[in-house]
Amino acid sequence: MTPRGIADAEQLATLTRILDDYCEQAGIEGSHPAREHLARRLIALFSGGIDSPDDLRMALHSISKDFQTDLRVV
Repeated sequence: MTPRGIADAEQLATLTRILDDYCEQAGIEGSHPAREHLARRLIALFSGGIDSPDDLRMALHSISKDFQTDLRVV
C-alpha cells in the first residue's frame, strides 16, 4: 500500500485510462491545453484522497463544465 496521494503502477495506469477515456469522449486531442489542465486536476483529486474511478470520472465531468471555452477548440 502506498501513502495517500502517491500512485503505484496500477493506480497510475487507472488514472491514465480515466484521462484518456474522458478526453476521447470529449474530443480533446493529446496536445490540447485542456488535457494538461484535466491531468493536473485528476492528480490533485487523487492526492486529496479521491481514488474511486467513478468518483474521479464524475469530478472530471464537473471540472470540464466550469471551462469557459469549448474543450474541442484548439
